Amino acid sequence: MMADLSGRPRSFESSSNAFFAVAERARRTSDKRLVVAEASGFAVAIAVFAFEPESWSLALPAVSVGALGMWGITDHMLDARPGRLVAPLRWTLSIFRFAIATIAIVAAIAAGYSLVGKLMGVM
Repeated sequence: MMADLSGRPRSFESSSNAFFAVAERARRTSDKRLVVAEASGFAVAIAVFAFEPESWSLALPAVSVGALGMWGITDHMLDARPGRLVAPLRWTLSIFRFAIATIAIVAAIAAGYSLVGKLMGVM
């Protein structure tokens, strides 16, 4: 399997997986939009937790959007300067990027389950 210049396998470009599609969209998005997504997503999540803590499930999609913005910024930092970052910083950013992606995915899945639970009348 051949890889492109950033080290990602080419097969990811044509993947029909939703996670890869979102990642590619974040990679094509400008830093300004990613910062806006990050700030607004986390601001909405904090506002929901502060003013309506019983409805915490409403904050989950906002957490996903905020984490997507943070993931995109971290990915841009890693791709923009691959040779200029020292190895410990590059590893730390890679681990941070993985942790943020995990948080975003868990929040999105939990939001889906919460929605289904509300529609069924369980929650």
